[in-house]
Amino acid sequence: MGESGVIFDLQRFSVHDGPGIRSLVFFKGCPLRCKWCSNPESYRHAPEILFDPAKCLGCRACVTACASGAVRVIGDIVCYDRSKCRACGLCAEVCYAEARVLKGIIVTAEWVVAEVIKDEAFFANSGGGVTLGGGEPLAQPEFARAIVRGCQERGLHTAIETCGHVPWASLEMVLPWTNLFLFDLKHLDPRKHHTQTAGDVGLIQSNLAKLATAGPSVIVRIPVIPTFNGEPAEIAAMAERVAALGLSEVHLLPYHGLGQGKYHLLGQNYPFAATAKVTESQLEELSTVVLATGLKVKVGG
Repeated sequence: MGESGVIFDLQRFSVHDGPGIRSLVFFKGCPLRCKWCSNPESYRHAPEILFDPAKCLGCRACVTACASGAVRVIGDIVCYDRSKCRACGLCAEVCYAEARVLKGIIVTAEWVVAEVIKDEAFFANSGGGVTLGGGEPLAQPEFARAIVRGCQERGLHTAIETCGHVPWASLEMVLPWTNLFLFDLKHLDPRKHHTQTAGDVGLIQSNLAKLATAGPSVIVRIPVIPTFNGEPAEIAAMAERVAALGLSEVHLLPYHGLGQGKYHLLGQNYPFAATAKVTESQLEELSTVVLATGLKVKVGG
């Protein structure tokens, strides 16, 4: 339990991402760069600052607090140079308007377990538990293992959300203490997958095949992204692959674009800004396609 790692949020009373009422621990750091990602603050392992100029009151407390010269006044404007920022968080501490928010803190696994155990009564009454998400929890495998082990030793149900783009050894580390894996499968075509995620779908499929025979429950989740994998034939191909592995359930996660504003706060452009949401009729059609393979299907997490 002495392991430490970086998280950027701990969300309580979630009814998604596993059975019952759950506490979600969001890990920082991810090997993929999915262009539609709703948590861009999870990309980098290190802490970083989200800055919303619209909330800035111009009090200049951040200028005084910043020791790296990242926040300074030019003319009458408070400017922020991310290239100089050390993400120490001092500017966020003095920003009463919350125009500057630090995302990412270093905590111990013991601290995480102590926090989630506070919700034990809700887990017991609902069949819930703890879910590690992110980002990619298995990009910090020792930290993830310490948390799920500590939770299971206290009788809590454990789940891990993973993109699968990690060494198999990282999955093996957490296997004995994980009840459920929520495993993302985004596309089967290597070129198309790499173009939109910067990842190797071969590694992901290899890990999924191994995990399917390793013992714990596995639910495959397919983010349905128009212009990327939203065609019935693409969903059917993934569902058939899942069924061939002997798994039984797929969740379709419709694209929503809700994380778009975070890109602006990080000083980044959002590549999928013009992408339309998935319609109810499209989801019904895609659900029918999955059911035809003999799998259970659920829309949403």
